[in-house]
Amino acid sequence: MQRLVLAALLMAVGCSSRTRDEYNPAPLSEGPPSTVPPGADLPDPSPGTPSAARDVRELEAWNGQVITLDGIFEQDRGMHGIVRLASGLRVWLPHFDLHRKGDAWLRYVGKPCRVTGVLHTYTRDIDGYRGPRLDVREFSGQE
Repeated sequence: MQRLVLAALLMAVGCSSRTRDEYNPAPLSEGPPSTVPPGADLPDPSPGTPSAARDVRELEAWNGQVITLDGIFEQDRGMHGIVRLASGLRVWLPHFDLHRKGDAWLRYVGKPCRVTGVLHTYTRDIDGYRGPRLDVREFSGQE
């Protein structure tokens, strides 16, 4: 009986530990390697702006508002875009392929971009990901 209790306890402790940040998990499939390291070639964002957020808690102040983010553009599975801020925080752009339909948008991967849209700090509609997302209204990226 003691072994059963000990096994259940060890299993519960092992299952509850997290090995990666739940707001910034590694992508399910790696895209092309980023050509710009985190924070490089990006001007320091003005303090108090969404682009200066270091974590989701700081980004929550703009939840539900139209904001503009400056960062490095990344992608996940050729469908979703990601903006990596200077701090390393990643904000998802769900179904970016539909937003830029007819455009070879993968050419922006690894390059600086500016994205405007409505921020949502909690999401449930992207499998395997919970964290901030931006419903894109405008996008400009460098080629």
